[in-house]
Amino acid sequence: MVEAKSLERLKAMRSLLKKEMERSETFSLVLEKTGTKLQKIKTKLLSLEADVKVERWRCSPFSDHISHTIAPLSVVLRVFATVKELERSLMSCNEVLGYVSDVKRLGEALKLLSSSCVLALTWLEDTIQFLSQNGMPKDHPCRLRFKTSIELLRELQMTEARAHLSGGSLCTAFQNLETEFERILEEEEVLSESNMRKLQAIIKRFDAHCVPIYIKIRTRVIQKRFENDYLHKIISEADNVQDIEDVIDQWRLDMEIAVKETYEFETSSSGLLTLLRFGSRVSKCKKGPPKLLKLLNCFSTMDNIRVEFNRLFRGELCSEIRRETRELISNLINGVCEIFWELPCQVELQRSNCPPLDGGVPKLVSVVTEYCNKLLGDKNKPVLSKILEIDLGHIYNILREIALNLDAWSSFNKEIALSYIFMMNNHSHFCGLRETHLGKIMGESWLSAHEQYKDYYAALYVKESWGKLLSLLNIKAQPSKRKRARESIKCTLKAFAKGFDELYTKQSTWVVEDEELRWKICQAMVRTIVPRYKSYLQSYIMLLVEEDPTSPGKDLSYTSKGLEMKLKTMFQSKEETEKIYKYSHFVNKVMDLGDTPNSHLTFEAI
Repeated sequence: MVEAKSLERLKAMRSLLKKEMERSETFSLVLEKTGTKLQKIKTKLLSLEADVKVERWRCSPFSDHISHTIAPLSVVLRVFATVKELERSLMSCNEVLGYVSDVKRLGEALKLLSSSCVLALTWLEDTIQFLSQNGMPKDHPCRLRFKTSIELLRELQMTEARAHLSGGSLCTAFQNLETEFERILEEEEVLSESNMRKLQAIIKRFDAHCVPIYIKIRTRVIQKRFENDYLHKIISEADNVQDIEDVIDQWRLDMEIAVKETYEFETSSSGLLTLLRFGSRVSKCKKGPPKLLKLLNCFSTMDNIRVEFNRLFRGELCSEIRRETRELISNLINGVCEIFWELPCQVELQRSNCPPLDGGVPKLVSVVTEYCNKLLGDKNKPVLSKILEIDLGHIYNILREIALNLDAWSSFNKEIALSYIFMMNNHSHFCGLRETHLGKIMGESWLSAHEQYKDYYAALYVKESWGKLLSLLNIKAQPSKRKRARESIKCTLKAFAKGFDELYTKQSTWVVEDEELRWKICQAMVRTIVPRYKSYLQSYIMLLVEEDPTSPGKDLSYTSKGLEMKLKTMFQSKEETEKIYKYSHFVNKVMDLGDTPNSHLTFEAI
């Protein structure tokens, strides 16, 4: 019984606990929802509080002054952001023109930042002063924030000044541009279109700072360019111009570069004085025809730069350069005139020399005619005309002295025939000047006269050399006295062969320089000698056949064909002679009659 009651009590208590737990859960849910609602209310209250504060300041007499300071501060922040962006862009830019553009924009942005800071500071200071005068407490949050803003603005205002200091963004940028500026100026192609665009952009960026930088760099570049050892070379009157030809050519190039690549503000330090003084030393070296040509080249260089020179080197700073230039020009002109007018005398001085032993054209003749052609060429004649008035009389004087030298030299030869060869060669040389400057100036009559003299001396040579030899063939044999006639014929042929061999041996060392003339001379000798020799053989061959029918030509040194081939090799080189004999069907001193019967003997082989 008792146990039944306890069980009932436990059940009742369990049911009560269960109901209480359910009620607690329900209450917890209600509290949770209430907390969320309270949080929302709190948030709304805070927002409402902010709106009330804003509205209160908006409705207060200070609101307009405070809101007016916001716009200048916003501008400052935006400009500062642009400055930072441009500084980052400069660090990554590799292109010159783009870099120059960013430097320009950075400079403008920094100036705008400074002016914007000044404007914002003015507004803030005026606003604080107004608020203080109208009752704003000193410890008011807005006032404290305004003071902090003023300190930051003053710091930002110093950004432009710091950018120009060592290590600053603009200072570094200008150093980079100066380095690039110097690199371009030291390039060989400094005046190329691309480099000129870069230089112009950099110069525009440097503004007034560009000139001292440019002068410093250009001075160093120019001085480095003309740091040549040859400019300090000692040249005396004993030095030949041929020994310094390369140096003179380098000087001409350097002189043109020095003037054409020099600007007005560079003249005092361009190194030109050293160049001018070297040119004056060159003008004083040993006189001679080669020096005349080099002096003309030097004068031509100075004449080419005359316009730029007169434009650049003005004023008191350039007085020494102008004085050195006048001295150089004077030395060049005097040197040219002195050498030019002495040329006939120089040719005359060679008259005492001996002519070539082979009868060829003397070296002086070819050198002088070639030299005159150079003087009269398109390159030198205009320059020479500016220095002196060239008249044909002076050229005639030079050639007249050459002609007198030739006459004197021809008389040196004991061999008259060799003197004829000598004169023939030299007149032929003058004939070959027809298409040259000298030939055109001297005219057709002068050339024709040399043609006639050439032929005249050629004919004299043939007559003098071979006339005496041919006279041997005039000796007639008496057929009635056959034995005596045969001996006479043999003696004549032997004398002729001996005389021919002696002449051939002696004259084979002589020279006929013109190939066409050499061929004509040989043909003339063939026409003069071979027919007479052949005719002589035809007249007396039967007497020789009667003496020895089996070998009628045993005493015959030359056949007519052999004689002809021998004459054609006169004045030829050894190689040319061998070539002719290689393809010839006839050999000297051989008369191959084969098995031809005596009665059918022909004279073609003879």
